[in-house]
Amino acid sequence: MSKVIKVLEAMAQLPHAEIEKLVTQANITAEQAEAIINKDVISLERQLDICPDIYCVFFPAEDDEATDKENEDEDDKSDETKSVVNC
Repeated sequence: MSKVIKVLEAMAQLPHAEIEKLVTQANITAEQAEAIINKDVISLERQLDICPDIYCVFFPAEDDEATDKENEDEDDKSDETKSVVNC
């Protein structure tokens, strides 16, 4: 992946005509070179196994003031931790 990133950094400084020449000379796969030349971001992300979307979700805390019955029910339950990860 670092080779592809170096190619993309170099592309930012080159005129459009030089981009294809740079990509063909770089030590990257033919599929990666084709995706770069065709500006196929989705294909390049899949080839590099990139997770572009990261989500963070927060859930509101429950009220601290609970009725006696709710307190009894909570005592019976074990502590549970839940998390959501998207990658």
